[in-house]
Amino acid sequence: MDRAELAAVREELAAIQDRLIGLPPEAFSERMELRARQEELREKVRSEALAGDLLSADQIKRRIAELESTIAAHSANRLSHSSGPQTGMGGGIDPKHLHEMNRRMDESIGLDDLRTQLRRLRDRLAAMERAKPPSA
Repeated sequence: MDRAELAAVREELAAIQDRLIGLPPEAFSERMELRARQEELREKVRSEALAGDLLSADQIKRRIAELESTIAAHSANRLSHSSGPQTGMGGGIDPKHLHEMNRRMDESIGLDDLRTQLRRLRDRLAAMERAKPPSA
């Protein structure tokens, strides 16, 4: 993928994001179509970057560390049943809503995408390390 293609993908992703933001809450089917296209474009960029030797082992290690840090920070900020103001009845967040709130928080940072990127980078690094000639 050359710079022009990458720029076109970025523009389309930005346009998709703008459309998603502007959708009314009840536009489920359009939202699903846009998210599918968004994931398709993201996957294209990820596979393109990882398929070629665009990243050195050091760059991959730094990116792995960044992703691990981001995921760890997000996990530390997830809500628990005791989050929020306490009331005399054992208060906090209603357990019925806790899972949904955490799911939405995960979606807001693209946690599944981050985990997928992390897994692919780890696989790529492992492949690079296996391909190294043995040291004498």
